[in-house]
Amino acid sequence: MADNRPVLAGHTRRIAERLVEAAFPAGEQLPAPDSAAVLGAADSALAGSPALRRVVSSLLWWLELRYLATHGTRFSAASREARSAFLAANARSPVAGNLLRALSLPFRTAYLLDEANLARMKSRNGVRVPASIEQARWRSQVSTAADMAQDEELECDVVVIGTGAGGAAAALELAGRGLAVVMIEEGHYYDRRDFNGKLTEVIPRLYRGLGATSAIGNNIIPIPIGRNVGGTTTINSGTCLRTPDSTLADWRAEGLADFTPEAMDPYFSLVEEVLKVQQADPRYVGEIGNVIGEGARRIGMTEMRPLRRNAEGCDGQGLCQFGCPTDAKQSTNVSFVPRALERGAFLFTGFRADTLLRTRENGVETVTGVVAHGRNADGNKVRLTVRARATVVSMGSLITPNFLRDNGVRSPWLGNNLSIHPAGAVTAWFPDRDFANGSTIPQGYGVYDLKEQGLMFEGGTIPFVGHGLLNPLQANDFVRFTERYQQTAYFGIMVKDTSRGKVRRGLSRDLPLVTYSMNDADFALFRKGIDTLAKMYLAAGAKEVCIPGLSRMTVVRNLQELDAFWASNPKPRHFLVTAYHPLGTARIGASADRGVCDAQHKVWNTEGLYVMDGSSVPSSLGANPQVTIMAMATRAARMLGEQLANP
Repeated sequence: MADNRPVLAGHTRRIAERLVEAAFPAGEQLPAPDSAAVLGAADSALAGSPALRRVVSSLLWWLELRYLATHGTRFSAASREARSAFLAANARSPVAGNLLRALSLPFRTAYLLDEANLARMKSRNGVRVPASIEQARWRSQVSTAADMAQDEELECDVVVIGTGAGGAAAALELAGRGLAVVMIEEGHYYDRRDFNGKLTEVIPRLYRGLGATSAIGNNIIPIPIGRNVGGTTTINSGTCLRTPDSTLADWRAEGLADFTPEAMDPYFSLVEEVLKVQQADPRYVGEIGNVIGEGARRIGMTEMRPLRRNAEGCDGQGLCQFGCPTDAKQSTNVSFVPRALERGAFLFTGFRADTLLRTRENGVETVTGVVAHGRNADGNKVRLTVRARATVVSMGSLITPNFLRDNGVRSPWLGNNLSIHPAGAVTAWFPDRDFANGSTIPQGYGVYDLKEQGLMFEGGTIPFVGHGLLNPLQANDFVRFTERYQQTAYFGIMVKDTSRGKVRRGLSRDLPLVTYSMNDADFALFRKGIDTLAKMYLAAGAKEVCIPGLSRMTVVRNLQELDAFWASNPKPRHFLVTAYHPLGTARIGASADRGVCDAQHKVWNTEGLYVMDGSSVPSSLGANPQVTIMAMATRAARMLGEQLANP
């Protein structure tokens, strides 16, 4: 018999009801919600997690007692106006504000996902996807752990661990040369039937650790990465830029002599052909392109245009980071991986690679394959052993170094040298413009004037739910900001960083310990980017420009207020910093004291072991990295293929 009792009960539920009333007052477009409905949705979200339920209950009582300590009465007994004012005041507190945001999360999510509220905001949570799709012949070469009844052992020429930008590109190149290739992927093979745009469903499917992977240092910096066939390419924004010539020159100065623009051009061209790279259609870039273009020109900039993307036929559904529901975006799950399978490769999904197979003869260490584990449909553990002439590790910059370290690889560079392209966002309110947020390309426009200084300006619109969840406001301020979604411009900056972080073993494989602090030079560049973007908005006629932080949101309305903000000497922790491009933690180098791998991507002093992913990239790029990673992996795989064909 089903248990329909509420998760939050008794006086705890009474506190929650009073919190919902105070947190979501009626706005101009959004009415005050039905508290029972919000609590019912929160009950459903908390039902499956006793630990989370205990946290929320504890925080509700913290709220009750904090109000009692400061006002002499309980929060649940105060008037709605007094409770709302209390929430708004505490939102600005570094400690209490963070606790309030944690407490509000399940209730805020329920409020934002309410179908009526979504309709009022011209938004949606989900899109229609096909019930079935035509099954290509290569699907017979895809196996999953769930379907395996017993352990299996295979032999091949090359085993590739990971199917993101590096692994998929390497697999295609190797399979295209007639080599027997096996791909192993920890995640599952999803397709457009699964990319329904419902965040509560697609984030657990596609993101490692529910997107909670983060770096800690002088700020907390989220670095979301993927776990699925396609890896992070399935959840990125589709921007496709070549490695800047100046970056290639830096690599050559370090002894990587072959990385000239002329030598890399064939690999870039091949990747761009597979990805169908072309400039974003201005129709689907939307009003944000007009605003940024207008503002940039008015402050003297000249290099701005739609971004080059891997999304031929894109119709601007705004869901790039959650799996493309039309397959327009050529993430590797719809481009490189199917092509590799068509050329004879095999793919095993749901298997986590654990142990490298090794031999040692005459003092030479050789890797001869890998052992991976998964669980079948009965929940029993199954083992996949793949013996290979070469093993390619392509697990990504945050996972590869710990895997290699656990398997005996030693290098002073391993897990170090992490660059991330710190990114910041500035939003602006234009009451007379409609940005059609959620119905346009989230990242479709760029400004390039300062790229040689290490600053890129690129769009970064988030879904309505993110708009509501990621701001630090409470009560009336929260509702006012939330219902301005379609009149809010989103745009971002990206820094070519000189700071370097580290990756070490963390609480779990999904949550490695990542440490990173922006140095003074990078933070100065970050500040310049935020300042320049704010001035673009003001020049374009913004009524309010918002500079978000983890615990506060600064609003400026003119240049004088912007100057006053900088005069307050904000620190990195005062900004909302994110990152999407972890690179360099198993870098290639001209010698063993300059990298984990050589210029052919072979791990120094170990035969048969290669790294082809973002961790191979020697330094920060100053450009979105997927084309670079794919081109480098294709180059390395071509050299490996020639070596295996002519031993």
